[in-house]
Amino acid sequence: MIQKFFLVWLMCLASIARADLLDLSEYGDFKKIYYIPEASADNVEVRLFLPVGEADRTGAEGLAHYLEHLVVWSADKVHGEGFRNREMNAWTSPFWTAYWNRGPKDSTVNMLRNARAVFEPVQLDQDFMLTERDVVEREFDLRYRDNPTAVLYREAFHHLYGDHGLGRSVMGTPDSLRQLPVKEALAFHQQRYNAQDAYLLMSGPLTKEQIIGQIEEHLRGLPKRAAIARGFSSPLPRPPSSSLTLNLPKLERELVLFVGQAQPPVEFSRRKIWFSLLLLEDILNSSLQGGLAKPLYYDRFTVTKISAKLYLLPTGDIGYEFFFAPEDGISAQQALSRVQNLLHQLADDSIPDETLKSLRGRTLEQVRRFEKDDPHYATTIAQQSILNLGEALDVKTYHYELGRPSLSDLTAILASIVASPFATTAITNPELSQ
Repeated sequence: MIQKFFLVWLMCLASIARADLLDLSEYGDFKKIYYIPEASADNVEVRLFLPVGEADRTGAEGLAHYLEHLVVWSADKVHGEGFRNREMNAWTSPFWTAYWNRGPKDSTVNMLRNARAVFEPVQLDQDFMLTERDVVEREFDLRYRDNPTAVLYREAFHHLYGDHGLGRSVMGTPDSLRQLPVKEALAFHQQRYNAQDAYLLMSGPLTKEQIIGQIEEHLRGLPKRAAIARGFSSPLPRPPSSSLTLNLPKLERELVLFVGQAQPPVEFSRRKIWFSLLLLEDILNSSLQGGLAKPLYYDRFTVTKISAKLYLLPTGDIGYEFFFAPEDGISAQQALSRVQNLLHQLADDSIPDETLKSLRGRTLEQVRRFEKDDPHYATTIAQQSILNLGEALDVKTYHYELGRPSLSDLTAILASIVASPFATTAITNPELSQ
């Protein structure tokens, strides 16, 4: 049954029109340069991804994000010429920093010059750089100060990882942000921002020949720096022996976050791990048999909500997060025990055949809808595969890979998760906050 469905899946995918994904890395000095021609698009998009994030840092938290702010303004020449007639943005994660530009065809040169300038020395007025640190602190106020869930996640990862890079907070705290010297941010830029490690993903209405000409003119001769080992590559600490209890205001009920890291099956490639995680996460978050919602929320009234997040770490290990709120009359420890017991049961019994078949059917429907309604779907797929695999995949390859993991693959991943000793639990206690 599964084999027959898989053949139908591939035939349907083959009938869907897709944008080309061109590898133009030979024409510039980045690690990889990709272009997706979109003849009907109104704008050109330029997305730059650097494998640099807060996990590569030591010292006060928040510097990678603060540096992102400084680079945005320096690369935009805010105190000089200034690149206009376009949109721009940026973001930072524990493992990546990204810069994004979009504008009409006649702004392509400026956007490529902007991508190049990301790797040039930051040139901003000292007072401006200090003021921008205050801007980052105000961003903390917007996202964290009145957000107990964000605090729960931050403290849970601190508890699990201690001083290890994988436990660092991207946003930091007001206290840590005030400890960030400008010179330290500039030194981090000099050490870590290397074009030869970076990925450039572009899309738009330009022809292949037109974009190659622009790349050759503006993205050659970039500074070359020696590669530096990622900061999170040191051995993990011992996992904590006890859970973490937090006193967080503005909560109506307890929240529980169970987080950890697991080693994948040794024979799994990075690609196989990632696509297995994508499918397994969808199943666990579903109300299908083999998911968490039906037995814990609809049947046994153990939790009022539950979500699972599975992801592939740059180290090649599996990260996992199970976030839930116990139902009235159920303690946090009771809920945690039932969630963990259910995960063990699923790993022992395997996920039902029909669940995987049904989920893949839903995914195929989403493929058709996204490719029809979302003009940037191919770019989204390429971006996600860059961030997880270190290479861009086209839509056809992406969805072919989604069709490959078997029930035994998903069960093996889940078994690795439930067997991992490297985990901790963080529990809020709203009664203490009143």
